[in-house]
Amino acid sequence: MDTILIVEDDDIVAELIEDGLSKRGLQAKIIKDFENITITVHLEKPNLILMDIYLPYRDGYYWTRKIREFSTTPIIFLSSAEEKLNTVAALNAGADDFISKPFDFEMLSVKVKSLLRRTYEFDQIESNLHFEGYTLNLVNSQLEFESQTIILTNHELVILRALFENVGHIVSKHTLMTALWNNDDFVDENALQVNLTRLRKKIHVTCLDQFIKTRRGQGYILGDI
Repeated sequence: MDTILIVEDDDIVAELIEDGLSKRGLQAKIIKDFENITITVHLEKPNLILMDIYLPYRDGYYWTRKIREFSTTPIIFLSSAEEKLNTVAALNAGADDFISKPFDFEMLSVKVKSLLRRTYEFDQIESNLHFEGYTLNLVNSQLEFESQTIILTNHELVILRALFENVGHIVSKHTLMTALWNNDDFVDENALQVNLTRLRKKIHVTCLDQFIKTRRGQGYILGDI
C-alpha cells in the first residue's frame, strides 16, 4: 500500500488529514521530528509527501529543497489563504502540486491518487522512449544518454514524456499544464516556465536541452517540424 508522509505541525490538522486519507484507502503517517525531516524521509521512504509551508525550525520550502537532493518522491504543498503560497518558490524548491486549507478531503484524495498514479503506474511494455540516442526510462524516472544518467522528478518526467511521445510535433502549453496539474487554479503559464527552465538546466549536461525548442504562443517541440 502507498504510504503518505504528513509534514504538518498542527496536531489536529495532521490527525484530520491522516483520518481522512485512511477512510479513502490511503495509508498515512504523521511526522513527529521537525528538526530532522530528511532523516525521516530516508527511513520511511514514503510514496508521497504532504508538506505544510510554515513549520518549526525550517519552512516547507527549505525541507523540500533538501529532500530533492536525494529523492524524487512527489510533494504536495499545503497552504492556507493567509499564507499566500509563492508558487514560483514552491516549484523552484521542487513541489509537484498544491492544495489550500481548509480543503475538501475528496479533493485531497483525488489529487493524491492522481499524482501517485502519474508517478508510479507506467505500462511496462512502453517503459522506454527514445530520441536521437537518448532514452527516457519511465519506470526508473531517468534520462539516459551514453554513460550519463539523470534522475528526474515527477514533473520533469511528465514534461519529457510528453515531448518524447510527440517528437517533431508541438506540445501545447495547455497540454503540459493539464498533464502536470490537471488545470489546478494555483498554476499559470509562469509556473510551467519555471519547470521548463529548471528541466533545461538539469539536462544541459546531456545537451538534450538544445533539442527542445520554444514555439512562441504555441508550446514546445522536441526535434523540429
